[in-house]
Amino acid sequence: MNKLAVIFPGIGYHTDKPLLYYSGKLVGGMGYEIIKIAYPPLEVNLKEAAPAQKEAFVKQCVETAAASLGETDLSEFSDILFISKSIGTVVAAYLAESLGIKVRHVFFTPLEETFGAADAYCAIAFNGTKDNWADWEKVVDLAGEKGVPITTVEGANHSLETGDAVADIRILGDTINSVKRFVE
Repeated sequence: MNKLAVIFPGIGYHTDKPLLYYSGKLVGGMGYEIIKIAYPPLEVNLKEAAPAQKEAFVKQCVETAAASLGETDLSEFSDILFISKSIGTVVAAYLAESLGIKVRHVFFTPLEETFGAADAYCAIAFNGTKDNWADWEKVVDLAGEKGVPITTVEGANHSLETGDAVADIRILGDTINSVKRFVE
């Protein structure tokens, strides 16, 4: 079985950061071919950007991701997994929809816009109650509307961290174990 995992980073949360690094390491060990997406430089403060600026950046990221996948024959893969973080969750959701491909998603700290692309997702999601980039309660509601199970970590920020190193390592371990169960 040919398996592909595509990793979509956030802005400032690159593929070498814990959630994405260990997810990639996990699925690589499970036989997935891995493609890591890199976005074009950001020219505005995305958190403070006007909706039109944010939408234009997401469109540019989707086009960049599509180009990165352009030389890959996706029909050769019987299992495609998109692992994404923050703005990457929006990019992954819209890319899957625009390409018309069946994928499974792992959404780390999704934004509200993540849940606008499809009627339903084969996905799991994770967020924190101290997320400063998204309204975590609204994200939970939107995930529920799309049938996406979401794990909410009490006191965790947009990186699923609390500031307590030992707690953060436990959260990371629990999260990666959940990803493993989902992927299996």
